[in-house]
Amino acid sequence: MAERTTRILLVDDEQAILTLLSYPLQQDGYEVVRAADGVEALERFEESDFDLVVLDVTMPTSTGSRSAGAFARAARCRSSC
Repeated sequence: MAERTTRILLVDDEQAILTLLSYPLQQDGYEVVRAADGVEALERFEESDFDLVVLDVTMPTSTGSRSAGAFARAARCRSSC
């Protein structure tokens, strides 16, 4: 049975940061899914399972703390809705 690849959701509004962080993670064998803001990140989070979310806390459209709360609500709903 093949081992499942660890999936990481990487969220940042700066493309350069997404690239800088994605490359070494992918080189180490992680599957990295990128999102440019909290709204896009939540959409990706609701579509699929992730082992880790790396979230920028200072984004213009949706702050990291607001997005983190939305992730928590979505994760609770997955297990009880």
